[in-house]
Amino acid sequence: MSDIVSDLAEKSGISVEQAKKGLGAVLAFVKEHVPEDAFSQVSTAVPNSDQIMAAAGLEQESGGIIGTLKEKIGKLFGGGGVAALLSKLSSMGISAEQAKAFIPRVMEFLKGKLPDSITKQIAGLLPMSEETHA
Repeated sequence: MSDIVSDLAEKSGISVEQAKKGLGAVLAFVKEHVPEDAFSQVSTAVPNSDQIMAAAGLEQESGGIIGTLKEKIGKLFGGGGVAALLSKLSSMGISAEQAKAFIPRVMEFLKGKLPDSITKQIAGLLPMSEETHA
């Protein structure tokens, strides 16, 4: 686990703690949006995925500044369920710019570990640059 987390932190310009929590948030988001059998492959590909998701501490915050941030970030990335993920990342101290670097790197890691059909499913859910979808 520490290898992927430290690698994500280094390549994304965020702390190891932010990378761990961010990865947990991305995994939880994916778990909510893909079939159970697909997520079981993701879970197998990411060592200690349950602990990583638990470490993300995804208490739901609403209204006020968080609500405003969620709305603005959602517009930046196209809205939908993605706005909730980006709001969670923001609440972890990961800026929109850092998220733009972090999320494609999570996908890079997953592409090396999962079948194409599943990575395409996940890529369709996450906000990334167009070349990552190819």
